[in-house]
Amino acid sequence: GDVRLGRNGEGGSRVKVNCVVMKNFNDDEMIDFVNMANETFGGDIDMRFIEWMPFNDNGWNRERFVSYKDMMERIASGSSRMRLERIGDGPNDTTKWWRAVGDSAFVDGQSCSVSENNGRSARIGFITSMSEHFCSTCNRLRITADGKIKVCLFGSNEKEVSLREILRSHGENNMEGGMEEEEALSRVIHAAVQKKTFALGGHGSPDNIAKAADNRPMTLIGG
Repeated sequence: GDVRLGRNGEGGSRVKVNCVVMKNFNDDEMIDFVNMANETFGGDIDMRFIEWMPFNDNGWNRERFVSYKDMMERIASGSSRMRLERIGDGPNDTTKWWRAVGDSAFVDGQSCSVSENNGRSARIGFITSMSEHFCSTCNRLRITADGKIKVCLFGSNEKEVSLREILRSHGENNMEGGMEEEEALSRVIHAAVQKKTFALGGHGSPDNIAKAADNRPMTLIGG
């Protein structure tokens, strides 16, 4: 069925289904996810496969890591009549977008016809933070639940800057010196962004991120 918001499936926001791929855990289900996006949801959702990223306490290791290249090979080898066709990305997109095309895909002998969806096919995305990072075009900022700005997902805890304290100070002291709250926040955010370091929070590789162990668990960062 149509899962997009808005009347008759027009407008609104598309639903994204994210899947972190891990070796010997769910890497054999990638074709099933693609077919789910195409068949169950009629091409109306975006299916995104994400490289497993190291965060504190998640046990990241190379043995269970599946790269973008490996994912593509897995999909190609698992389908005899379906292929992925590259489509455009946005200038600051963190996802490499493809589209499933072909008459049908075969999984375990089952035929899944794309034509039954009136020609529609889901967008298939890959977030390749570890094997092909996009640090040079990334413009993402995050605000944590405890009010700190995080300029890089992989930056250390020491690089986080508290915005909560500014807001509380403004409320309690009316920002001594006459500086308006918005101006104070703007200056702090600008300063934090200027200290953003290139390549995975300055670590340079996923192995170094895991070794440093100076970041929060993903559950304490938020999406």
